[in-house]
Amino acid sequence: MIIHIVRHAEAVERSSDIPEEHRFLTRRGRKRFRKIANSLKKLDASLDMILTSPMVRAVQTADILAETLRYKGELAVAEQLGKHFKPESLDELLDGYPEAREIAIVGHEPDLGALAQALLATDVPCTLKKGAVISFQRAAGDKGKADFVQLVTGGGKIVTSRGKALVRLQDENAHGTAEKETHKQKGGA
Repeated sequence: MIIHIVRHAEAVERSSDIPEEHRFLTRRGRKRFRKIANSLKKLDASLDMILTSPMVRAVQTADILAETLRYKGELAVAEQLGKHFKPESLDELLDGYPEAREIAIVGHEPDLGALAQALLATDVPCTLKKGAVISFQRAAGDKGKADFVQLVTGGGKIVTSRGKALVRLQDENAHGTAEKETHKQKGGA
């Protein structure tokens, strides 16, 4: 199974006028995410299922993804993606879709960064930029394990090197940690 983890695109800023769950995508966010979705299209993404947080900005992002990839199914709202989704909940979420070969999960930070960190099996804290997509391949029955496939950045650039993806995903507070881990994996000190 291929799992695409998608952070919602840029949304309007938080304000007392708009409830958190009703924040919607900005024009810029919609435009940039179409570019990102087109990058996935160039990679021949063929989704069997799109699961989304119930928050408006995530549903709008999922809708753009579905439209761009010509997804024929319905979007499935997964309440657990709305707030406080934990990496250990991924298997439970995916168990509901045993026939899916390629699935997209649309949600929020910091939950998706923690999920990416767990699937990358790294100590480096990860943060997905708005609209970014990180993809993993997982063999049937391999609970908790996954192989990195690619990162599509918030600007639509495709990164296929795990090490380069780690650098791009690293939390600003962990500056240098990803580079050290990458160097270590290549046989450095």
